[in-house]
Amino acid sequence: MNNQADLALLFPGSGSQYKGMMRSLYESSRMVQDTLHEADDILGFELSRLMMEGSTVKLNRIGHMLPAICAASVAHYRLYREQGGPLPAYMAGHSLGEYSALICSGALSFRDGLMLVRFRARLAEAVMEATDGAMSIMKSVDPAQVALLCLKLQAEGREVSIACQNSRSQIAVSGQDAALVELEQRVTEASDNAQISHLIGSAPYHCALMQPRAAEMTEELLKYNWSLPACQLLSNVTGRPYTSIQEMRGLLAQQLYKPVLWQNSIMYLLENGVQTFIEMGPQNILKTLMPEISEQTRVYAHDEKVDRMTIRDHIAASSFTPVPRHKAETSPPAADLRLKAISMCLTHAMTTRNNNQADVPVMPSLELYTQVKQMKHELDQGEIALGEEHLALAISMLQAVFEDKRTPDSERELRWLQIKEKTGVERQAEITAIARREPE
Repeated sequence: MNNQADLALLFPGSGSQYKGMMRSLYESSRMVQDTLHEADDILGFELSRLMMEGSTVKLNRIGHMLPAICAASVAHYRLYREQGGPLPAYMAGHSLGEYSALICSGALSFRDGLMLVRFRARLAEAVMEATDGAMSIMKSVDPAQVALLCLKLQAEGREVSIACQNSRSQIAVSGQDAALVELEQRVTEASDNAQISHLIGSAPYHCALMQPRAAEMTEELLKYNWSLPACQLLSNVTGRPYTSIQEMRGLLAQQLYKPVLWQNSIMYLLENGVQTFIEMGPQNILKTLMPEISEQTRVYAHDEKVDRMTIRDHIAASSFTPVPRHKAETSPPAADLRLKAISMCLTHAMTTRNNNQADVPVMPSLELYTQVKQMKHELDQGEIALGEEHLALAISMLQAVFEDKRTPDSERELRWLQIKEKTGVERQAEITAIARREPE
């Protein structure tokens, strides 16, 4: 069967588990039963029974939660395929969900994927014990503002950073528990609308506290057999499809301590023609996030009975047809490319890891970042006209952030390359050249 060009399957991460998960599907599907029993055999304990009958406390333990979500996601996918669901053009998983996507795309066997998930959980448990690390979910916030507050706390010697860029107004933050509490207080003081959930017993994934364990993860990743995926599979670290097995292993090790660029991933899928998304796993967390990124899509959660029925109807009618677009498929004008380049400079400045351990109260580039952010707002509101000096300022800001954060050359290269992919320019000097062109 050919891959469905406008379809992407999404796989959820931590937090999607719930007491009694998979019970109804287990009772009605032999495929689900076989998949969960296979997981039991791989792990050496009755994970399936824990998922359906265990207490919330037991299910929320990292060593149980992560394999449970992964096994449930694989069971959902296998049931979907058994019922005639088409292969997608793309798969993407949020944090842990990336491992579910690796399994379902054929890059890893179910056994190898589950073993890696269990190993990753053990690394997180060790870091939690050694560092008092934790995570918070922040909704209705300005991610750029939170990033600035994180930089200030880092300058004070406290480890806290954005772990997941989930949508325009929702992020996850990881770090030392005391630093997280301080950040939560500062965010609350800065925003009356902020909704903050401090996750008790959560692991500090996607921040520097996990980086010392990356070498162990790299070594473990080399023990398993890998294949190229059957569809385009996106990396959390880059928000772009993997290009090789070597890249998969390398970026999965980095995924431990680098932020999940979920919003970037969804935007990439939308820009490449995806209009229908199906969430494969427990609950509907990724479906719920989608309207905060784009409303021009169809999104289904396979864990919801009504959505499963709708999906089956589409399969029966072979009607996974595109949603009408509101804009013509034309190349963006030069002015749009300039604005996109400015936006990407701001995004990269915010998400780039801070490797500077120097004791400085505030990084010099912070003021420049604030200036560019205000400038972008004024451009979006039409308060000022876009000129070459605006893009030049954004480029200078990102260069200054790279210097202040002591960003490795390899990461700088990758981020400039991402700007090239979206704006058609080679380097920062050429981005400046775009700003000198007359608008189309």
